[in-house]
Amino acid sequence: MTVVGLGLVMADVIVRAESLPIAESDPAVSSIELRLGGSTANILAGMAQLGHETVLVSAVGTDRLGEMLRAELSAAGIGHRRVTVTPGRSASCVAIETAAGRTLMWHLPAEIEDAVGDVSAVRADLADAGAVHVNGRFPVAAARLCEMAGEAGVPVSVNAGRGDVGRDVAGLVGHATVLVASDDWAISHTGASGKDAAEEACRRLAACPGPALVSVTCGEAGSWTAARHGRPVHTPAVPLAGAGTTGLGDAYHAGLLDAFLSGARPHEAAARGAEHAARLNSGEAAIDGRSAA
Repeated sequence: MTVVGLGLVMADVIVRAESLPIAESDPAVSSIELRLGGSTANILAGMAQLGHETVLVSAVGTDRLGEMLRAELSAAGIGHRRVTVTPGRSASCVAIETAAGRTLMWHLPAEIEDAVGDVSAVRADLADAGAVHVNGRFPVAAARLCEMAGEAGVPVSVNAGRGDVGRDVAGLVGHATVLVASDDWAISHTGASGKDAAEEACRRLAACPGPALVSVTCGEAGSWTAARHGRPVHTPAVPLAGAGTTGLGDAYHAGLLDAFLSGARPHEAAARGAEHAARLNSGEAAIDGRSAA
């Protein structure tokens, strides 16, 4: 089954440190890693690991990072014939992981933003597609791809996460067959409140026209998942091995989507999502397709 994903691909620099650096300091850190990044690229990498053919719709620059990203996409088993190479720099992100949490500093050149526009050529890929995946990045192109998927009868996966992937995503929710949302986005979007706000947000999203499956992720607190008009079910997070958190939400989304496409029930899909995230964290899976196992 082929999964077509539209979104950002970028070079991630993962820095693991005891604390955030202060100005004019030069602390030693636990590790620095350069790898494939971008939410959609991460999700497609997970889908490739789970046995799916994948096609990424995105753009990279003509710099050395662009060369690296295309090589890493190939290594991860992600088809990149729809990735435009545009003059200029590629997107990049520095993720600093500390015991207190994660800080992201990202750069998206205007030329990359401008390069992802006309998706008419992707229509040919939808004939064999089992799913389309989008988020709030490149919203005009994402909306058009969702419309094309609807015309072709292809299920649509939407990620409403933190930061840029949550930007302009509200207009895509009506297209979603599967919606995975971070708790802060879901609570803000639905107006849910109180100690059970994430559960209530999941219930409200599941009552919306469109999604057949909704999952609201809550980090270490697990997730709430519901079928359309269904009652949310809580799934605990699988204990992590401490190898970093960057990309775990995307791995969860990939595992859940794979399970949904195979006919799993909501709680089963959420459990498989959590298991896939734990595999990434433990090193049994990898963003770039090269696992430690």
